[in-house]
Parts: sequence; structure tokens; C-alpha cells
Amino acid sequence: MSKISAISTGEQSVTTTGAITGSLDTSALTGAYTVKIRVRGLTSAQNIQIALEDTANASAFSDALQPWSVTFAGVAEPEGATQSVRDYQIPACRFGATNTKLRVNAQVVTGSPTALVQAWLEQ
Repeated sequence: MSKISAISTGEQSVTTTGAITGSLDTSALTGAYTVKIRVRGLTSAQNIQIALEDTANASAFSDALQPWSVTFAGVAEPEGATQSVRDYQIPACRFGATNTKLRVNAQVVTGSPTALVQAWLEQ
């Protein structure tokens, strides 16, 4: 895997639930890929659940599906923690067609964190 494409717009500061800034156009995506999400800045009492969302609608994400989600709990290490998912683990993702995109969405935020979140796709 050598090509890296940003899903989030760099590392985003997340304090509440909702879409995290940025999206990736996947209309031309073919072949194998890995989606990665890194979270930094949580203390032991803080958690964040992040969902990967896709869309295939001209009105972006009005038809959002969530093929994968992951929970990060108490990531105190400076480098944070990274979770990944391979293409064969999320076969329901809609790629390679007009208007298809990916984004990440904070679903649950507990313990008043300021989580630093970054998401990308490697191909």
C-alpha cells in the first residue's frame, strides 16, 4: 500500500458528536485498500466512538451508511492509537460510482475529551 488519501482534513480536534471535517471522493476507487483512523489526546476516563460513513447520493451523505465503527478508550500515549479496516472486511461500502464519498463521524463522545482524530485511506 503506497498511496495515501486523506478522509479527514488533517488532524481534527473533536469535542462533540457529529461529522468530522473532510471527506474523500471514492468514485474512481478500485482495488484493495485499508482505512485507518488515529486518535490522540484522550485520558483514561475519556472515550470516543467513530463511524466510517459512505454515500452514493448527489446530496452528499443524505443516504449515509455506516459499514464500520470503532471505539477508542483512554488513549494517553502521545502517538495515540490507530485502528484499521481492510476492504474485504467492509464489503458494503459503495465505491467506484458517481457521487460516492467517505467520511468519519463521531458517534459517542464521553468524559469531555478533546480528541485529535485523523482518518485516511491507503491503497
